Amino acid sequence: MLALTSAGCASAGGGSQLQSDLDALQQQVWKLQKDNVALTQQLTQTGAATAAPDPAAAEMRARLDTLAHDVEVMRTRADEADQRVSTLANDLRTLRDAVETFIRTPAAIAAPSPGGQPATAPAGQGGAAGHPPATGGAGSEGPAATAPESPAGGTDLYRQAYADYARGDADRALQELEQFIRLHPGDDLADDAEFLAGEVYFSQQRYPEAVAAYDRLLKEHPAGDKAAAAYLKKGLALLEMNRTADAVIQLQHVVTAFPKSDEARIARERLKALGLRER
Repeated sequence: MLALTSAGCASAGGGSQLQSDLDALQQQVWKLQKDNVALTQQLTQTGAATAAPDPAAAEMRARLDTLAHDVEVMRTRADEADQRVSTLANDLRTLRDAVETFIRTPAAIAAPSPGGQPATAPAGQGGAAGHPPATGGAGSEGPAATAPESPAGGTDLYRQAYADYARGDADRALQELEQFIRLHPGDDLADDAEFLAGEVYFSQQRYPEAVAAYDRLLKEHPAGDKAAAAYLKKGLALLEMNRTADAVIQLQHVVTAFPKSDEARIARERLKALGLRER
């Protein structure tokens, strides 16, 4: 979170510097325009308007054209910086939501059995050292591809997946998320798990897999609280895949279906950057 926050601040600072540079260039353009008008009026009054072009005036116009081009370049850079800041802000919100979910979720560690042994082992931590994640308890025999049901409906498995993702072990997190979704499709955290899977793929630049994860969420939880974010991130993933027309459809849907959401604000900004207006 500190890294993302620092990145967001750095990007915001870069955007402020770009805006300052842009304002300074604009002031120079206005000054040159004013000087150009004054020079033209002077030439007209002295009857030299039909004479050969004044080298000073030509030089001034060339400088004016150069500065106008620089202004346009700076404006483009400022827009790109704004887009990066918006993307970082959205990532920070996603991380914040995941952390809040992580904090709100009660610990799902099974109570010890009467014999003094745990009834179930926490997902990803069972058995001997080096045991694959999300297996059965220490006494499991044979290849165990699924974790036992926990009293909290598999919440511990979701928390383990999130913890692994936060540590940078994205592949293991994906395995645990897929296992959670398969075992607990009706859990309150199922849409969170599907969205987090999409985020993991997106962070790895595996955009087709990210789109598939967001599509699964939207198909299985169309009215869930992650729907707006899923439509937005699906649109951003499609942009990364150069499927601009499909991306625009998703971004327009965010603006139309969730007009007052933060996701709609980001979608409007991306549509504007593409030279489009919302419907």
